[in-house]
Amino acid sequence: MSFGKLYGFAGNPRTDCLRVIAQMNNLDIELVETNPSKGTYPQDYTSKTNRLGKIPTFVGADGFVLSEVLAIAVYCKSGHVLAFSPVISHFHSPISQKG
Repeated sequence: MSFGKLYGFAGNPRTDCLRVIAQMNNLDIELVETNPSKGTYPQDYTSKTNRLGKIPTFVGADGFVLSEVLAIAVYCKSGHVLAFSPVISHFHSPISQKG
């Protein structure tokens, strides 16, 4: 079952980075070829997907939409064991309180 769709194109550093993160976390993400600089938009890429027409944009299997590379990376990482960055992993660490 697909985790979701990633709108972008191979060779785009932000898209490629997210594809690597998805692969590291064993997520099945479909790459939907979308290249705004060439005017290449798939039929299902609507203003509801990303009003600014920017990539990468992620649409989850449940319809959840994210359009910033860091937000997509954290979303792909959340709930999966494999870490891809100590900085991002830091944000998911519980805060310990002494007392």
